[in-house]
Amino acid sequence: GAWSVPRLNGEIYTQKPPLLFWSINAAALLTGELDETAARIPLAIAAIGSLLLVYRIGERLFSRRAAWITVAAYGTCLRVLWQGRFGQIDMLLAVFVTLGVWFWVRGYTERKPHLYYLFFLSAGLATLAKGPVGLLPPLLSILAFLALTGQGGEIRRLRLGTGLLVWAAVVLAWLLPAAQSGGREYLEQIVYKQNVTRYANPWHHHRPFYYYLTVVPAEYFPWSFLLPTALVLGWRRIVGGRTGLRQMRSPVLPFDARHGFLFALCWMVITILFFSLSSGKRSVYVLTMYPAMALMIGAVLDRLALDWPRDRRWLTVPFAALTLLAILIVLGLPIAGRGRPEAAPMGGDRLVWMVTAAFLSLLLRAAGAWWQSRSGRAGRAAAALAAGMGTLMLVTALLLLPRFDAVKSARDLARVLRREMGPGEPYGIYPRLDSTFLFYSRRFAVDLNSEAELQEFVRRPGRIWLLIRRDELPKLQQPLPPLVEVARDADVREGYVLLTHPAAH
Repeated sequence: GAWSVPRLNGEIYTQKPPLLFWSINAAALLTGELDETAARIPLAIAAIGSLLLVYRIGERLFSRRAAWITVAAYGTCLRVLWQGRFGQIDMLLAVFVTLGVWFWVRGYTERKPHLYYLFFLSAGLATLAKGPVGLLPPLLSILAFLALTGQGGEIRRLRLGTGLLVWAAVVLAWLLPAAQSGGREYLEQIVYKQNVTRYANPWHHHRPFYYYLTVVPAEYFPWSFLLPTALVLGWRRIVGGRTGLRQMRSPVLPFDARHGFLFALCWMVITILFFSLSSGKRSVYVLTMYPAMALMIGAVLDRLALDWPRDRRWLTVPFAALTLLAILIVLGLPIAGRGRPEAAPMGGDRLVWMVTAAFLSLLLRAAGAWWQSRSGRAGRAAAALAAGMGTLMLVTALLLLPRFDAVKSARDLARVLRREMGPGEPYGIYPRLDSTFLFYSRRFAVDLNSEAELQEFVRRPGRIWLLIRRDELPKLQQPLPPLVEVARDADVREGYVLLTHPAAH
């Protein structure tokens, strides 16, 4: 009932700003209801928009061929393919960060400082998506690049004071009405706890400093095989090492590919350092640096094609290693997956063969990419690999994920709940609130966070319904009163069971 303050289960939701929720509601006006399609449309549009922006940045910084390779490396890496169809905030954050970088690149290369204000405007929208992380990493990346290249005058032309006022105006256009609606407690939660405390003293997702070095290679698959090539050859051949960096500190030099690569490098390094300094880490936090990694890969593969056959092994060896890994996956999956009990609800060995067939398509394309790389056709090699990942994702989305839905989705249990519950009858969720049941049941739940609350709920008069994780039942210190099982999902590890009173069923 209040546009400025999101709510979850009828209670004020203080963890994130509302831009994603606004966009989902806008999409619901198009679909006619707040369904799975409406929840995903904004993220799909954001993913497509980020592809277009990454292309334009790559074309402006390097060349058209580098831009196409950049799009391939960004748009078909594992994390972007997933986030582009997943109802989560981070792709919305990524598109506005990338939009801000595009406006900065335009202002910098065209010598039009007024475009920098659009950077701060985009950062404001990114902040409305997920907080100050929409401003700080990209702004620090720009400042680091300008400092490394000795461009103090360009830092002054950023007009940080005025730019931050533009950013603040966008944020305050929402925050002031939100504070009025949600009160002082909401303001303290959304501004201080969810940003300052979450970064400096997080209460969950604790990981070591080097965490992102261990997860990014898998998240950026398969293009992570080309990251060493991009980093080493980009520094040597495009930037020119320390000598090239010293030359770029001369203000009389025009903008060239060296500046573009160094900026992309700053974008990646500053982002990963920014999130590594906090002990609370998740792999999706660094999604905003994926365009930078793609830009470096595009620039270096373009340079390798131009200078072929110099440094040819830096191109052929990564594609050969990827092909070898794909062979091992295709050969190993039928052996490792055969007879797995957890695969039984999803089709058992048939599922294993479907997954193997999906990776076989990647293997064929990876082999084609390696073959093209042997002749220096970097663009064609990138296109082949992108086609392989695209095919893998299509097979996964259309054939494999529906089978996983049978086990992991809350949809079926929620449908049973909606069909069986009478008007005004409550249902509780234990041991913690699972918002997917709220989404599919279209009903608020009683949030049961402790066993005492659970015991009180099941003993209240009248008909009640209980969704409880099956693995939590043996852990209860006091047995529940007699309840009847109505339905259960197929997840044998963390699945839910739906219970109610015997006389009610």
